[in-house]
Amino acid sequence: MKKLILIALASLSIIACRKDDDNEKSEPLIVGTWKTTDYIAISGKDGSIIFSNTIPETDCIRKSKYTYKTNGKFVAEYFLNIQTGQCGNVGFPEEMDYIYNESAKTISYKIDGITQDLINVYSLSKTEMQILVSDNMDQNSDGIPDRILKIYIKQ
Repeated sequence: MKKLILIALASLSIIACRKDDDNEKSEPLIVGTWKTTDYIAISGKDGSIIFSNTIPETDCIRKSKYTYKTNGKFVAEYFLNIQTGQCGNVGFPEEMDYIYNESAKTISYKIDGITQDLINVYSLSKTEMQILVSDNMDQNSDGIPDRILKIYIKQ
């Protein structure tokens, strides 16, 4: 009888662990806190890399955090004071709604139900997100607007 009880308890604990694993897998990859680590300029003409810039750990951009929550809320915390242009120790939070469309690979941001921005997700994994931005600037002076690939690492 004791063996049956032990087997039953062992089976229940295995099932409970599997259920927890399933719950973790169902959370969208975008959920979590992200930090910018790199920028890569890509030629609008031929897709070649114009330059790559790793952001130093001490840079103000690197201090900023971007959090995507499971409830559809996005919180950005910036450390650059827009009024002074100085990097500070106090974050300036900004919150809005977001929708991540996995099949279209886009993130739309909304304030009061009005779409503010639509971002193209180039790639997304458990640890890294790459966002492709058309900056309408000609980084390599060839007369064609180039794109910026922003790379974020999950914290």
